[in-house]
Amino acid sequence: MKKIILAATVVTLAGCSTVQKYWPRDHDPVAFQQLVNIDIAVERVDCERPDWAVAVQTTEQLAKNAAWREDPQAANLQGLHQHAVKMSTSSNKTFCEFGKRTAQQRINAVKSAWAGR
Repeated sequence: MKKIILAATVVTLAGCSTVQKYWPRDHDPVAFQQLVNIDIAVERVDCERPDWAVAVQTTEQLAKNAAWREDPQAANLQGLHQHAVKMSTSSNKTFCEFGKRTAQQRINAVKSAWAGR
């Protein structure tokens, strides 16, 4: 009987660490404000003369913040930052418009994951 209880305890404790890894973190108003700033920066990119500098800087800050907090959205935010960096290297209008849509999808994914916290 003791072996069964011990095994159940080990499985439970191992499960707790896994659950905590993917459990949503507490709300961080600074991070959410940065997400709003990124959304505004992406909306304001004019594809006639694309300038992604503000978006690149803000996404870098938010990606680092999420990584340090070990937020489940850290990988998505790092991808958003890499996307903004890639977009800043091109002046092609079609590429810019496609990039804005892709960035908006990543922003919406984070927004929905953080909703209600």
